[in-house]
Amino acid sequence: MTVQEISNKNRSRLLVSLCLIHFLLGLDINIVSVSCPSISSYFSINAGIVTRVIWIYFLVLTGLMLIFGRIGDIKGFRKIYTAGIIVFISGSALASIPLSFNFLIFSRVIQAVGAAVLFSLTPAVIALYFPEKSRGKIFGLNYSFTALGGIIGRAASGFIISEYGWNSIFYLNIPTGLISLYLIYKFLPDNLISDIKNRFDVLSGVLVSSGLFLLMLFLNTGNQWGWTSSPVIFSIVLSVLFLSLFILRQIRSDSPVLDLKIFKNKNISYSVGAFVFIYIITNGMIYIVPFYLQWIKLISIKETGLLMAIPSVMQVIFGFLSGKFSDENSIKKICSAGIIFIMVSLIFHIFLSASSPVYFIIFTLAFYGASVGFFIPANTNNIMSGAPSQSRGSVSGFMTTSIRLGSSFGALLFSSVFVFFVPVADPVKSGVSSDLMLEGFRWVFITGIISAIVALILILNTVSKKTESQI
Repeated sequence: MTVQEISNKNRSRLLVSLCLIHFLLGLDINIVSVSCPSISSYFSINAGIVTRVIWIYFLVLTGLMLIFGRIGDIKGFRKIYTAGIIVFISGSALASIPLSFNFLIFSRVIQAVGAAVLFSLTPAVIALYFPEKSRGKIFGLNYSFTALGGIIGRAASGFIISEYGWNSIFYLNIPTGLISLYLIYKFLPDNLISDIKNRFDVLSGVLVSSGLFLLMLFLNTGNQWGWTSSPVIFSIVLSVLFLSLFILRQIRSDSPVLDLKIFKNKNISYSVGAFVFIYIITNGMIYIVPFYLQWIKLISIKETGLLMAIPSVMQVIFGFLSGKFSDENSIKKICSAGIIFIMVSLIFHIFLSASSPVYFIIFTLAFYGASVGFFIPANTNNIMSGAPSQSRGSVSGFMTTSIRLGSSFGALLFSSVFVFFVPVADPVKSGVSSDLMLEGFRWVFITGIISAIVALILILNTVSKKTESQI
């Protein structure tokens, strides 16, 4: 069956359900992050331990997305996608029960399993069920709703937690999730996948999920445990071993989890690589900019939160525009322009100082958010447009996994660069000069520019959409 066999009315309803799901995912990630201090107080645990609520979620999420992408290719998107929603809702319901901190962690693992399905398969669902001429706009809308969920999550979190308790944030997922479940079950077509009969390679799944899990564990616990500690070294060695064995098995397997031949397509391999470097920047900026606002400008936490919402607002607007333009113009040019804009925005950040007026800070953050929003949906469209019909789930899962790895490495890289110049834990209380801190911030932004240059080189080596269609 082809895309045209789905009615426009049902396609619109399917789009509503996909946008609702990603609004929910964006909301959940951001609102849980803000709730950590309240969870810490409720269970009488320190700040280091409570962060497990966040990083355990991302460990599981990253380790499973590639697997679920492949399972979607084999079993069908409708069946796996609906199961993902059910699992995510179930995890949310369990997380709302304040039995113990360990029970909360268990619930977050279940949530992450469901989220891994939804994150990994949404791009594949869009690529399969929506016409190519409007696909970029759909990617843009979906991305905008994810960003909108993040904005509302940060804005509403304080009120919800203070009025109803930290566990109430998980209630929000249940009604929205049930609505999405109904819409997906009713309007996501069944059996619209390739008639592939390949079995799922369980050993490959175990190898890649274990390797990615250990890699994420290394990235998330290195600072806490020490980069030369035995657990950290052991995790990275095992990660390299498992991932190497996974790659070797994909070369020899008749039914690979990830068909390595797809990387011959530059629009997939180079564009995914560009995503890694851009998401290094995005997550690094989320981490580092609040420190500048609070340590250099002495802006309150509340005002910092409002300022940090500015990039997300711009991503909502320009994410939609990016997707729409990518349907009508050269995707390669749009992606290149987005990266150049990101580089320019980082140059603006280099000139931030203790005397920078608020309007310049707002402009800098807004320009940065617009630039990121202008790149991401167009690049998603570029990758998924080149995905083979029988491997859309695998390509989607690989893309989202790479994005998550880039995000994790971004905070680590940016923090490491800054700590090289300012090694003390609290430079304000320790009397570190603002000039020295600004030097650290400038080198962080220069690191971001270097990352953007690498991403631009990769994008410039892709094939434009029009040229590719003629080959």
